[in-house]
Amino acid sequence: MDLSFLLAIALIIALIFWLNRRQGRRRPAAYRSPTATAAPSRSVRGQTQRQLLRLVGGNQSVAERLVEQVKLNNPGQSEQWCWEKAIYDIHRDRHSS
Repeated sequence: MDLSFLLAIALIIALIFWLNRRQGRRRPAAYRSPTATAAPSRSVRGQTQRQLLRLVGGNQSVAERLVEQVKLNNPGQSEQWCWEKAIYDIHRDRHSS
């Protein structure tokens, strides 16, 4: 085989790996939220946070997404209210089926 052909293949493979790593660092805009990486607000009681986390199996990102969705649908409500509404919604959805 020709040396230039091998170098071209190696370059293509390196480019593919580089692009995959670069894309892996970015999250689609649909998944970005200002609180996705931040801890829950101090204005939320620890008991409320623990209750929601227990309901979602300890998955912090799921809990935060649920609260974020409640905030979007109910602007102007307090952080505590949003956490409690997320808990209420889970209970309602689980008992309605």
